[in-house]
Amino acid sequence: MSGVQQWLQFFEQISCFHREMLMRPLWDKHPTHAIDVWASLAIFLEGYAFERQGRRPDYFHAAVDALFYCKQQHNSNLTQRVVSCVWQQFSQLLNNQNLNPQNNPLCPKGTNYTKRYKQTNKSYITQKPSVIEVALSNIPRNFTFTTYLQDQINRNNSIQLAFNSLKSIWGIGDKIASFYLRDLVDVMNISLNNTQYRYLLQPIDIWVERTVKILAANQGMNKNQVAKWIVNTSIQYNINPEQVNMGIWFFCSTIVGSEYRLNIALTNLSNAQNLVSDFRSRVRNVCQNC
Repeated sequence: MSGVQQWLQFFEQISCFHREMLMRPLWDKHPTHAIDVWASLAIFLEGYAFERQGRRPDYFHAAVDALFYCKQQHNSNLTQRVVSCVWQQFSQLLNNQNLNPQNNPLCPKGTNYTKRYKQTNKSYITQKPSVIEVALSNIPRNFTFTTYLQDQINRNNSIQLAFNSLKSIWGIGDKIASFYLRDLVDVMNISLNNTQYRYLLQPIDIWVERTVKILAANQGMNKNQVAKWIVNTSIQYNINPEQVNMGIWFFCSTIVGSEYRLNIALTNLSNAQNLVSDFRSRVRNVCQNC
């Protein structure tokens, strides 16, 4: 067994922490996501839509509260009136402060906003639809946000169209689209045998990029090359590349916590395994004591 193969298997196993501690509790919180479009949108808003640097932590919870408030106000009917209802309620819950309309996935298309540029305020208009508008215009009546994207992947045997659908939402970039679709295919057990553009299921942040460059012994890789390396190398060893991605991120961000410590951990697999063992013991002790 090669050293790279051992590391990929290690990260695949570590993905259990991400799936059981972060991902599944969120998806299980809205168990009707496959039959209720509101629940499916709530998962996206609470766990993915605002995952970018500089966003307010309030966004996640205010967005979901606004969504379900409007669901009640409109008798569970997802209509055009819901678009402005959700945005207005979201704005009110946050006292109309720091709403970030230039990147906010709830902000309707055509909304005016101002942005400070060189000591002056310039006016802009949002150019893409909000996630609610995309749900209204794209999702057939018998689908939800999750099952619509699942169907796009299955029918086309490709990630590209589902990825493009997410990217069509105002404020959603490559990383968030990949992040959501990576978890979607795992939760919904979507078969990816011979699926094209599978590398689009690889959100590449600084942790994943650093780790892969070390494992591949190639510091010159760009983000696309990093994503494709994870997919191609994992498949070569019959390892799940999406779970490898989850495992790398969790190991680095939660267990390791610094670039210095990561560099040390990656010099020896037993070092990394010891860090995981210590983390597991801490989690077990917390559960027992609390």
